[in-house]
Amino acid sequence: MNTKDFVINWQEIANIWDDFVEESPQGTVFAKTEFLNSLGVPFQIITVYFRHKIVAGTVILFSEDCKTLPAPFPFTPYQGLLLADNFAKTDHKRNCEEFFIVTWFVEQLIEKFDKISLAHSWQLQDIRPFQWYNYHTPEKGKFEVQLRYTGILKLTKFDSFDFYLSCIRAVRRQEMRKAIKNKLSIQVSENIHILDKLHREVWARQGIENIEKESYLLKAITEKSLAKGFGILKVCYLDTIPISAILFLFDRKRGYYMFAGNNSEYRESGGSTFLLLDLIEDCFKRNLQEVDFVGVNSPNRGDYKLSFNPEIKPYFITDFNTNLNLYK
Repeated sequence: MNTKDFVINWQEIANIWDDFVEESPQGTVFAKTEFLNSLGVPFQIITVYFRHKIVAGTVILFSEDCKTLPAPFPFTPYQGLLLADNFAKTDHKRNCEEFFIVTWFVEQLIEKFDKISLAHSWQLQDIRPFQWYNYHTPEKGKFEVQLRYTGILKLTKFDSFDFYLSCIRAVRRQEMRKAIKNKLSIQVSENIHILDKLHREVWARQGIENIEKESYLLKAITEKSLAKGFGILKVCYLDTIPISAILFLFDRKRGYYMFAGNNSEYRESGGSTFLLLDLIEDCFKRNLQEVDFVGVNSPNRGDYKLSFNPEIKPYFITDFNTNLNLYK
């Protein structure tokens, strides 16, 4: 590879980008333009071409005053670099080429923007181009790297949903049986206000205040995903009382456990687990490869998600700012 053969497109066309996202190993629903349009902030799609083919790309989010926003943006866990699918190549060749591409791309981004903040998919594990930036001249600025985790449930490991159920934590199966015994029911819904109300209860229990912006964004993402067909909202009822609600997002590869809320008075009913398992079963029926639990970064909530038997996957947030005093 020669950098002379690289061409950068600072304003990629939406449908070309979406096709690339679908094929990229790092592609997620959070990089698709339909999702990006729900966030209510300006964004810029940037791609790198090598011999007329996209080999890398990213999305930069901006504030209203045109400043780059820090990653991760609320409810947007992955907004980082995407690479072309190179798995047909040998490991040594793929690693070498991708390192070369990312290193060059990062240099172009830093020249263009004062601040670069990216939250990468768990599928981007080689972050040496970020860690080694200005390796010999650290006084010129270094990337700050943060480590986070998510849970990825590989549906292809299980012959059926019933076999999957036998592999989760026993208490979850007990909760499912309790929900059935309590005659809970599950319905597909378009009532965003139920989800918002139940999610507000979660925030209240966590002591989180001043949530109006987050609530607005939750409703905007939910509304867009339902309208465009990349999301499904289900509600669990005890008689006519909504006791739990969950929004899943989808792309061609996986389902995403996006939002969840529950009524604290009925937390012992088994409804939340019953509903989540129903949505995981949906992913089996859709022949998806994976379920992303969208973060396992807090003790209690993380343990609950891990009880559904996903694999722990690390992912990285990389930040660079030309103001060298930022990290001192």
